[in-house]
Amino acid sequence: MKYAGFWIRTIAYVIDIVPISIIVVTLFYLYADFGETWTTYRADRTNVDARVQFMAERNWIREISFGVWLVYCALMEGSPFQGTLGKRLMGIRVVDRLGNRITFGCSIIRNLSKITSYLPFLMGFFWIAGSRQKHGWHDKLAKTDVVYRESRLHEYFE
Repeated sequence: MKYAGFWIRTIAYVIDIVPISIIVVTLFYLYADFGETWTTYRADRTNVDARVQFMAERNWIREISFGVWLVYCALMEGSPFQGTLGKRLMGIRVVDRLGNRITFGCSIIRNLSKITSYLPFLMGFFWIAGSRQKHGWHDKLAKTDVVYRESRLHEYFE
């Protein structure tokens, strides 16, 4: 098995998170008056109340996007796809240490464990770059690997 490294996993993440974030921002614009908050904040950046409101809503958008991404990853990685759409496009998949498809329960553990990789300044994700098996902290906790499929796409990212 050839382990997928930091950059190809980062590209897969971007492919997945951008549409999720766009959908969440759109929902905030349509149903939570984020457009009005943004306009008020941009009109007078010295307005402390407008700044606090904007920062609070921006944080909600970021946290909801992350939460949706976690659920999406758990569902997709535990499915026969063995990865998100971004991972599939990049030619990588999530497997257990024996190279088998992970169970849905293992996928839930892996993706909830991403919170431990996320919280200390994303260090658990950056760990992938220096790890011999390219494990993030969440991979270590769930005993999973992210490996290349049988494609040759990975040769462009090494």
